[in-house]
Amino acid sequence: MKIFLLVSMLGLAILGEGCGDDSDCKGACDKLKSCSLKSSGLSCDESCDQGDCAACVNDKSCEEISAGDCADSCPGVSFTKE
Repeated sequence: MKIFLLVSMLGLAILGEGCGDDSDCKGACDKLKSCSLKSSGLSCDESCDQGDCAACVNDKSCEEISAGDCADSCPGVSFTKE
């Protein structure tokens, strides 16, 4: 019984791993930091209103962000190397 519960909990944890909110601005800011990028104009607040921009940052690779692939989703936001 204990093994079944452990396996079930592990399975739920793995399934939940990919269910994050792509429009999470805090997550986008964390990703930019890990890419050694900084942004001007992107709010890092949990309740920011830049969901489209955050979703683009979360979906793109560091190279794509640097190349300007999120320009349409992030009007007024610039991304530069730290």
